[in-house]
Amino acid sequence: MNEGRSYRDNLVARVRGWGATFSSLENPNYRWFWLSSTASFAAMQMQMVVRGWLVYELTESALALGVVSAAAGAFIILFSLYGGAIADRVDKRNLLIVSQAAAGVATLIVAILITMGAIEFWHLIIASIVNGLILAFRLPVRQAIIPELVEQHQVMNAVALSSGALNLNRVVAPALGGVLVGVIGIDGVYYLMVAFFMISALLMLGVMPRDRTGEVPRPKASVHSDIVEGVRYVRTRPVLIALLVIAVVPILFGMPYQMLMPIFAVDVLDVGVSGLGYLMAAVGVGALVGSLFVASLGDFRRKGVLLLATCGLFGAFLAAFANSHYFWLSIAFLLGVGVANAGYMAVNNTLLQVNVEDGMRGRVMSMYMMTIGLFPLGVLPAGAIAEITGVALPVLVGGAIILVFTVTMAIWRPALRRL
Repeated sequence: MNEGRSYRDNLVARVRGWGATFSSLENPNYRWFWLSSTASFAAMQMQMVVRGWLVYELTESALALGVVSAAAGAFIILFSLYGGAIADRVDKRNLLIVSQAAAGVATLIVAILITMGAIEFWHLIIASIVNGLILAFRLPVRQAIIPELVEQHQVMNAVALSSGALNLNRVVAPALGGVLVGVIGIDGVYYLMVAFFMISALLMLGVMPRDRTGEVPRPKASVHSDIVEGVRYVRTRPVLIALLVIAVVPILFGMPYQMLMPIFAVDVLDVGVSGLGYLMAAVGVGALVGSLFVASLGDFRRKGVLLLATCGLFGAFLAAFANSHYFWLSIAFLLGVGVANAGYMAVNNTLLQVNVEDGMRGRVMSMYMMTIGLFPLGVLPAGAIAEITGVALPVLVGGAIILVFTVTMAIWRPALRRL
């Protein structure tokens, strides 16, 4: 009898879960934020594909891809803590508006250089540095503002839907960017990215965070003191340290595959720029499915187990993709990569958000965003290895490291399983 009731209760809860997949979008503030994120992510995903293709076209070098990516990553790491400290001191909405507009201006300059036929490799390095600096401020505040837009029990749903906006564009934007290069040229796609960045900034005008008073609080200490306080806060909380560590390894060893995708498309699979768009879109389809699945779980209790499972699967699918020489098989493995990657990132982000005090959220999320900076830095050694051994080896080794690391964390840090 009890078993039957338990089964029915679980079934009802699951149906309600899927029905509540988009519940955060019922909130007007979050809805405007989500639309702004969607426009911003469209520009970022197009840029990843088109810039990578442009760099490879100019240099025909895997190492050059790593250099451009590392330029952005270095500045994300150097300035993310400042971005997080400032996010805890100023109006988050206004900071997002300014940073989105700045990204649009930086992209416009590159577009003009391409139109004039004056673009050179070093221009792309400078542009990457500027983008990294902007992202150092934009990424932490975009994460930290979410709990101000929804109720606490909706945070995981809101984070997953925000991830879904990114992953929706990983489906559409790379394929669209690859196709449009042949229609309107690389400079035309860059102008389109400018429009998306500016639209994103305008959409944020509709957002009014729940605790917004209309006045910017007067800071009582220096930004440097705020950063030190944030670091000390994390050091005294083992759960935050563990979550940040489990964010670092998959990004450092796994995510560089994205920047090496032009080489897979050209040298391994021989599918050209349109094929590159489909490969990136396959990751996005999987990631969108993964994001929606996490969003449907609502306030799921076994988040730690889900985090470890999806992290391990990310490494396994990545290693399988590195061994593939068939286009459609590669598409299938990349679907798995996308599902697992989106799942682990959404759950990890949520666990950080709900285990941090409101006044510290910007600074803690800036430390999390620093791991994003490690992604392009990881491309540099991966690109150098690919120059010598071919592109498959660094991706295969990266996937294996993630898988071994996840098993080790599950055994060594059992508290993670209980989160």
